Amino acid sequence: MCLCSQPSHPVARLEQVGADGRELLGRLFARFSGGAVPAQAEVFRRVLVQHFLRDGRGRFRPRTERDGQPPSRVRITSPYETEARWTRRGDTRWTGCLAHVTETCDDKRVNVITDVATVVSSADGQALPGIHARLRRLRLLPGQHLVDGGYTSVAGMDAAARLHRVTLIGPLPPSTTPQHRAKDGFGRENFVIDFDRREVTCPNGQVSGNWRDLPVAEPTSQSLKGKRPVADTRTSWTRQARL
Repeated sequence: MCLCSQPSHPVARLEQVGADGRELLGRLFARFSGGAVPAQAEVFRRVLVQHFLRDGRGRFRPRTERDGQPPSRVRITSPYETEARWTRRGDTRWTGCLAHVTETCDDKRVNVITDVATVVSSADGQALPGIHARLRRLRLLPGQHLVDGGYTSVAGMDAAARLHRVTLIGPLPPSTTPQHRAKDGFGRENFVIDFDRREVTCPNGQVSGNWRDLPVAEPTSQSLKGKRPVADTRTSWTRQARL
């Protein structure tokens, strides 16, 4: 691409960049048609697809907001670090990765870091299975694992208890259903659960009459037969930091 020959109008300049990029990419793939294409060429192709498209008229033009962009979980934001992703936590936004740090937090004990996971920016809960698997291999699983709301889900709590005998403790995320946003209907916070009396009371005052305890399955990822329990009375907590 020759920057000195690009037109001054922004749209025309973008179109020229796209045309030059397509020409360069075509020549690269033609040169390596009989073998593996260099990794840099594949990155260049993905970046070109993110920013340009061929419309219904057959024109190769820059993407607009109406055309859409690939989701942030797969979008390349830096050609030098292709796994870096745009992410947001509260009011903080950045492009990079996440580090999940797990540390013991028992009273009257020395607290130590037991796991550090550097991963592509994604939902925090997706890092938990890997954290628990590594702690299990090292026989460092805690009895209780304290996390913030980004890590919690009903499925995650169930998996931690069923596969690893770990009690995951943290606030469940709020409901995001259309009914909840419109305040039309009932959510779980509208139901009163009495575990001692084994009853659930609905917002209309009706009390359930068919409480049933589901069986808790034994860990299935590895057999614990003949081994000491991998989870103990220790307590750990996991936090995340941006990179």
